Amino acid sequence: MLTTSWDLRLRALIAFRDSEGRDPYFRAPTPGEHRLAMWLDEQRKAARAGRLTPAHRAKLCEAGLLSEETVEHQRTGAAWLKVDSISEFLEDEGRLPSLSSPASAGERRLAAWMNAQLSSGATENAPARALREILAGSQDSRDAPLARVG
Repeated sequence: MLTTSWDLRLRALIAFRDSEGRDPYFRAPTPGEHRLAMWLDEQRKAARAGRLTPAHRAKLCEAGLLSEETVEHQRTGAAWLKVDSISEFLEDEGRLPSLSSPASAGERRLAAWMNAQLSSGATENAPARALREILAGSQDSRDAPLARVG
């Protein structure tokens, strides 16, 4: 199994907790402890924002560094604002934002962001999953007979 720098950092953090009996402290006099504290903080922030991969999230939970209840569903951050905007656009306009023939600059920005999210090989995070659900729902509604015309 390939050992990544992320895994090495996790091992160092677990070793620190085992030897010290506590999480690393930001204002520690030793640079190594400070770096571990910053890394752990970044992982927790990523988990709250939904940017942490499921595998990394599981490893942190298993190590007791992240609670199962970490608020991944808080839906905060720029990506969630875009996802919500696309959902509202679909509800209001009855279609997804268009990149080829947008009605406004805002629609074009939404379409460009949506296209970038769907075409990138980025890791699957909570906002990306929500965006895919919106698209799947829009496909389902296109296949159904038009119930509302207005």
